[in-house]
Amino acid sequence: MEKKPLNVRLIGKKVNYYQIQFPNLQTPVNVDETVYHRMLHSEEYEFDHSRDKIKRPSYSA
Repeated sequence: MEKKPLNVRLIGKKVNYYQIQFPNLQTPVNVDETVYHRMLHSEEYEFDHSRDKIKRPSYSA
């Protein structure tokens, strides 16, 4: 029996934490950068990047 990856969604980034929405939870989970990168490269999680983007500061004039 093959395990399917859990489909999660990146909501955004606040200071040093990434907010990740899990399918069966109402509240996003805050994880640090190390855990976030491990999740990105893990086969257990699949990130849905359909419409949500991390807001990054713009340094344009």
